[in-house]
Amino acid sequence: MSLIGKRTVVIRLLILMVLLIIQPNITNAHAGNQKPRKHAEQLNQNKLIMTVRSSRDAVFVSDLQMVSRELNSALRTAKQVTAIEVDFYPDIELTLPLEKETTVFRLERAGNLWDEKHALTIIFPKNMADKLIRLADSLRMQHYGKLISWQQSQQLLPNKAFFTVTELETGLTFQVQRRAGSDHADVQPVTKEDSRIMKQIYNGKWSWKRKAILIHSQDSWIAASMNGMPHGGDGIPENGFSGHFCIHFQGSSTHKSDSPDPAHQIMVHKAAGQVQPYLDTVAPLVLAKTFIEVMYHQDKELLQQLGEDMSKDKLASFISQMDSLVSIRENTPPKAKELADDQSLGDLLMTEIKLPVSIHELNKPRRNGYYVFLIKRESLDSPWRIQDVAS
Repeated sequence: MSLIGKRTVVIRLLILMVLLIIQPNITNAHAGNQKPRKHAEQLNQNKLIMTVRSSRDAVFVSDLQMVSRELNSALRTAKQVTAIEVDFYPDIELTLPLEKETTVFRLERAGNLWDEKHALTIIFPKNMADKLIRLADSLRMQHYGKLISWQQSQQLLPNKAFFTVTELETGLTFQVQRRAGSDHADVQPVTKEDSRIMKQIYNGKWSWKRKAILIHSQDSWIAASMNGMPHGGDGIPENGFSGHFCIHFQGSSTHKSDSPDPAHQIMVHKAAGQVQPYLDTVAPLVLAKTFIEVMYHQDKELLQQLGEDMSKDKLASFISQMDSLVSIRENTPPKAKELADDQSLGDLLMTEIKLPVSIHELNKPRRNGYYVFLIKRESLDSPWRIQDVAS
């Protein structure tokens, strides 16, 4: 069975489980070839489709179709209230296909549906809200990879092991072999076709930019991050790839540093569907470095998560700047980085971090400058949040 095929079977089994739990007597109408009864056709008008994707533009998706009397009843009787901003799952959408139009909702963390277009929240009874949250958690678990440490990954993926890489945005899949690596995995595409697919993921141009990926080995789906630049030793001849590329896991580091690479780590946690929990635990310096890396990778949705506590106008200005960026890199020497990472903030609730950057925008000369980050936390137990960035 193919990689994607096996994953599809898992999703279909989950869908079947949902149908059995929510609407037991509709299963037979869908299982057989007979035409569904009229009442089932009416129910289909209120079929709710839950979709998980790592970004709004991602092609690689997992979805779940829900049809039930309980759901229809809840939709008919639910209270609607005005809500301009809510706390919602950024990777989940629910669509309600109706005769006149299809309504798209976001799933609030409380289990209600938010109609972003019309600024309305549909408030469900608690039992239905809890059920939607459980289904969302199950679907997310199927969509993303497992977060494992670099040490664990070495046991699952020893040197010379073959495994499959699936890029989280496009769903494109190719085969690789691990050839070396003590701080992370050095791997190579197995064939010319694998190299072609990998290059397609990078829009036909090799790049050092990181991509969130899923590693499939035996029965394991593992969250990881890769770059797309051939470099170093080449152990597989005639595969159309001159050298190897790097795959990182939770806690792995680059050749240049003993500390985990912020760009790879944000992508590893994106592949695990754990971006917000990761951001809730990292130190201010890592937040600042990650902000610069996300700018470089031109990931607007990740930047919105990083800058959720910034003023809307300031965050919008950085998002707008992304479109014209050729590159933005931190200029701090490696030794200075290591020293900064070890700083203790003690019982401080606010800190300022100044990082030198090199910025290259389209049709403009490269310029050097500084980003000054104001980062706060509400209490000693609260996560750090970026409040402002001055440039």
